[in-house]
Amino acid sequence: MLLNYTQIKELLNINSIKIEPFDEELQLQSSSIDLRTSDRFFKVPVEINPQIQVIDPKNPYLNILEKDYISDNGIILEPKEFILIETLEFISMPENIAFFIQPKYRLVKLGIQITNSGWIEYGFEGNLTLCLFNSSKYPVKIFKEMNIAHIFLIKNL
Repeated sequence: MLLNYTQIKELLNINSIKIEPFDEELQLQSSSIDLRTSDRFFKVPVEINPQIQVIDPKNPYLNILEKDYISDNGIILEPKEFILIETLEFISMPENIAFFIQPKYRLVKLGIQITNSGWIEYGFEGNLTLCLFNSSKYPVKIFKEMNIAHIFLIKNL
């Protein structure tokens, strides 16, 4: 069963669902909860890019992502660039609630895709790491604490 505003609010009020930080007025929608970007992201360093011919998952060299931080001026996600970004919110769901994550439509219109959107298992706990890809031919600015995705909660009856 897809949960609505009233059901989500009730679960938040009794601490069955925990989201920190959380601003009910800004994040709770009619049937979803908005998630924001933290200031942490990971990407392949520019100086390594020319050296990579093939990325081999069996090779320990695959672990080349560098952690960086988003300043108050934001970061530029270049065309065809891929980054990993953490959500600001730490989420804790009970064992009977799963959720579906989807990018905010206003970002999709700009060409920003969350390549790992989809179902998150029952009882998830932690910050989500989102895989952002700029599929447009234009650079797009990403800011910390911007609404990036929303989650739709499903209760197992």
